[in-house]
Amino acid sequence: MVYTTGSAAETMSLGRRLAGRLGPGAVVAFHGELGSGKTTMIKGVCAGLGVTETVKSPSFVIATEYAGRLPVFHLDLYRVAADAELDELGLDEYFDGGGVCLVEWAERCEALLPADAVRVRLESVAGGRRVEVSGLAGPL
Repeated sequence: MVYTTGSAAETMSLGRRLAGRLGPGAVVAFHGELGSGKTTMIKGVCAGLGVTETVKSPSFVIATEYAGRLPVFHLDLYRVAADAELDELGLDEYFDGGGVCLVEWAERCEALLPADAVRVRLESVAGGRRVEVSGLAGPL
């Protein structure tokens, strides 16, 4: 499904709706250029999962865990430069961690993503963002 959001608040709202469709073990792969709204949508997903902490991009620490109705693992692979680094991160432990795993810059670990991962592609367009969500049955 393709959605268009006209503001950060609308992008976060779409993230909240996505959160309502996620259960234990869900992996959501976020794709998009720098500034396309990945972290903004992840803030909405986290809010929808009951996270009360401030959510920000974990670029410098790669992974941040939040407590919500399920554990939330927020991974940002922007600074991962090589496959060897991915091996050291132990992504399988996050993917199989019983919580919800939100992966920014997921194209850097595409081969490691579970086949049933939800994919979210964000693109800046005139007046807002184009958000394509695949891997779910039906609309958000």
